Amino acid sequence: MIELKQISFVRNERYILENISLSIHKNQNWVILGKNGSGKTTLINILFGYLWSTYGSVRITGETYGEYPLSELQKKIGILQSSYQEERLQRSLTVKDIIASGLLNSIGIYSELSIEEREKLELLLANNSWIKNPNQLYSLLSSGEKKKVLLLRALIANPEILILDEPCSSLDLAAREDFFSLLEKYKADGRCIILITHRTDEIPDYFDYALLLREGKIIASGLKEEVFNSKNLSLTYGVNVELIEKNGQYYTNVIR
Repeated sequence: MIELKQISFVRNERYILENISLSIHKNQNWVILGKNGSGKTTLINILFGYLWSTYGSVRITGETYGEYPLSELQKKIGILQSSYQEERLQRSLTVKDIIASGLLNSIGIYSELSIEEREKLELLLANNSWIKNPNQLYSLLSSGEKKKVLLLRALIANPEILILDEPCSSLDLAAREDFFSLLEKYKADGRCIILITHRTDEIPDYFDYALLLREGKIIASGLKEEVFNSKNLSLTYGVNVELIEKNGQYYTNVIR
């Protein structure tokens, strides 16, 4: 599904990412973990085509960036990047408009939906009864509701790859659990999900693989149960931590 080969990204003569290689296959769910400034979002922006790597190559479902129309490859990827997306949203958009924009691969509504697209939109709304008023302004929703609406926007075109960039960064515990409950409902056979986060305790147990980043370099990569240990996480965070696993959830305590 995804193959990154020796990806490096240089800005102002400084390596933001250095020699990143990663292969993600069908049905695999990955978490990319690292503290702020580790290069997580830069890596995802390269994967989606917002940025172009300085060195290395990116392949999506067998096609190489630069050798195949980028817009066609982006249709295979659903992305939730709330900080980026909310800055660019038209302020008058309703909940329904926001979700529909996922069918148009745009941040706003700039063209009419086809009959088939309208039917897909109505079905998605009918299957999400927590949306009480689809015609409500998106801007009036709570933070948790906004994240769930952006998730549906990312999912409506049934992408093969789903990217979630810090989806719960501003949410309280209840809203976070609500978000991941909705995500679990839409896990699909064959789709791979990539979750970007800096917290081990918000990783659902159905994410089996992990890439640990620090200062743009890979600390460890592979099965979560193999790469999640106190040593690797201490290197990732830059402080000594103790890792505690309980019922498939991972928690970290700083050792002082």
